[in-house]
Amino acid sequence: MPAKKHKTADVAPADDSPRYRQILKTLTERVAQGIYPVGSHVPTESELCEEFDVSRYTVRAALSHLVEHGMVTRRKGIGTVVIAAHSQRAYQQSISSLADLFQFALDTYVLIRSSTLVELTEEIARTLGAEPGERWLQVDSVRWTAPGGTPICCTSSFIPERLAWVGPELPDCVGPFYAHIEERSKEPLTHATQEIRGERMPAHLLDVFGASDDAIALCLIRQYFSAEGVQIASFNWHPADSFSYKMQIERKR
Repeated sequence: MPAKKHKTADVAPADDSPRYRQILKTLTERVAQGIYPVGSHVPTESELCEEFDVSRYTVRAALSHLVEHGMVTRRKGIGTVVIAAHSQRAYQQSISSLADLFQFALDTYVLIRSSTLVELTEEIARTLGAEPGERWLQVDSVRWTAPGGTPICCTSSFIPERLAWVGPELPDCVGPFYAHIEERSKEPLTHATQEIRGERMPAHLLDVFGASDDAIALCLIRQYFSAEGVQIASFNWHPADSFSYKMQIERKR
């Protein structure tokens, strides 16, 4: 059953998010509203390119996200078919580079809850390769899909005291904290590391996610290094039942 075609794109011109995100939002709304009913075909890539005045690559990026959320299926020779009116999947994060992390920060919304100079506990110091009692700036925040949307993760970021002066600037920075700190400190990043742990959700985060006392979380621990040492380290807590992490591994030739 063919879906209704649109002569002009109904993306809000004031939306400054990436173009594929704008198109994804529009298509998601059309599916939810029944403009593209379950069982119908989404317009072809060529038709969407013409409607939104974008490249085929941009359209494919939007459609791939619809597939990831279980709302459509795509098959060669058949096209893109709607299979669900609403997202059927947990939040998925696919990252293979610092550029992807930067885009993830732009595509989501972060709210800083507190910023405090603290002395590192023995456990956190061990993770950071620091000494217990060292003074670091702890910045606690919540990342959302959009203002007033769904909480994706709660983050505790730790910035060494030598860079703590950057803290007051973070609420107004655009993009990820690490990029702002790198630019302001004039310390080029040399590398970053990531560790993923499965642990019980910290008690003080249960209310944010509406989770039960025995909820399990995935904690993504990221550290960003310059020649001077750690610039920032973050503990990112995600509900294990509503988050998946996707990586692409390539063989070196």
